[in-house]
Order: sequence, then structure tokens, then C-alpha cells
Amino acid sequence: MGNTHEVHHFVLTPEGGMREFSQDQAAKVAAGADKLPEYAERRLRYVQVTVTPLTEDELKVVTAGASIRFDRDGCLAEAGPIGTGEPRLSPFEHDACVQWALRNWPAPTLTFH
Repeated sequence: MGNTHEVHHFVLTPEGGMREFSQDQAAKVAAGADKLPEYAERRLRYVQVTVTPLTEDELKVVTAGASIRFDRDGCLAEAGPIGTGEPRLSPFEHDACVQWALRNWPAPTLTFH
């Protein structure tokens, strides 16, 4: 299984929205080569989910979160840790991002006892 992994990028809005970006889109926004006018002058939460297969039956899932701010044109202006005055990432939001990232991985066989 080795070194292959998938990285998923999500933006969460205060209104409860969740949007996934491809690796290419996320890299362009982070580098300033692309903008998101729909998020102009907004501060949002960002979640990254990395999924790495360890064995045929085991996955490693790592998550990271950040606060991101867009300028008036929708260019990424700032990224850093989620501050104390900002909404935290709820367990539901975290799990929703992880489950969406895992949507194409085969589900394990259920065992009933």
C-alpha cells in the first residue's frame, strides 16, 4: 500500500456550508493564483483531511484545521490557527469532513456478535 495518500481540502462557512476543493484548486488559492470572490471579505474555517492506506484493511486519517481570511477580491489574505474569538470546529463538522473524504474507500465488512 505504501506511500500513496489522498489529501482533501474543505472550507466551512458560519451558515453551515461545506465545500471541498481539489488539490489543484487549493494550491492555486494558497499561492494567490486563483481567487474565490464568493468568500470576499470573509473569515472561514479550513479543514484538511489526509487519508493514507497502511494495509489492505487499515487507513490512517489525519486532520488539521485553520482559520482563513479572504480580501475584498476573494484572494486568500491570511491563514493561521483558529482564534479564541472564532467558532471552533464542532465534532459534527470534523466528522462530516472525514466521512466525505472516506466516501470512495470501501467500507469494511460488518461483523455481528
